[in-house]
Order: sequence, then structure tokens, then C-alpha cells
Amino acid sequence: MLRFHGQRTKYFNEILGYNSRLDEIQAAILRVKLKYLHQWNENRREIAFKYNRLLEKLPFKRPIEIDDVYSVYHLYVVQLEERDNLREYLKTQGVDSGIYYPLPLHLQKAYRQLGYKKGDFPTAENVSNKTLALPIYPEMTEDIQHYIVEKIKDFYLSR
Repeated sequence: MLRFHGQRTKYFNEILGYNSRLDEIQAAILRVKLKYLHQWNENRREIAFKYNRLLEKLPFKRPIEIDDVYSVYHLYVVQLEERDNLREYLKTQGVDSGIYYPLPLHLQKAYRQLGYKKGDFPTAENVSNKTLALPIYPEMTEDIQHYIVEKIKDFYLSR
């Protein structure tokens, strides 16, 4: 648990821990992969920009970039009221999605000693119930991205 952020279950921190999961073999592989990193980041940005265009008329918040900030879109996270319903629908259509940080830090067991309770950080609590990460990876093809967007639009049309 110590080497995995104090987690026994993903995203639920029981104790204070570290992110110490990189062994020598993984380090050697990553060293070779580093020469591709810039291009992979550019590919992710292009995919994110396409998502922004393709999803612009839908009733949810898309990621934005602010001046002087360069995102590489490790994740493409949207915010919506019907997050769980959309996620279940996408799953039935063969599209995986992710919910990152379902429990805000101030409510994690590892930070209980700080004395925060539900309601102390309403924005964090609200966002943790609305965010959904859509698939994004450097090798994503336009066909795959269009399929994902089509399924999201189908979800909203069926409402």
C-alpha cells in the first residue's frame, strides 16, 4: 500500500503513501520510449481538439486550455450531470471510460486526521460526481474517435 499512494482499492487512500512503482525493467522501457514522447503528446492534443469540435453542442463541459498552459491531455475529462448513465451506456456500446478520483481528498481515510467533513469543499465534491474521462491515446484513429462521439450523441438523442 505504501508504494501505491496508500491504496488497497484504486482511488481510495487508506494511509499516506507514495507513487513508487517504477522498477528497473519499466525504467529501461520508458527510456527507449522517451524519444517518442513529444509526438505522442502532439497526437493527444490533436485528438483532444477534435473531441472539442465534435462534442461542442452537447450539454456538458469540455476541457479548456488557459493562456500560457500547454496540456498534453493525459486524460480527456468532461463534466456532466448524467455521468453514470452515460458511462453505463458507453459500456454497452463497447466504449470504456473512466472515473478518476471518485472521492475527494478531504474525504479520504488517509486524510481524516485533518478534520474535514462532507460539505467542507462543495466544489470538489460536486466535480467528483460529474467527471468522466473519455478514451484518448496517441494512436487513436479518427474512426475510433468518431465511433465514440457517435455513441455519446446517440445517448443524448435517446433522452
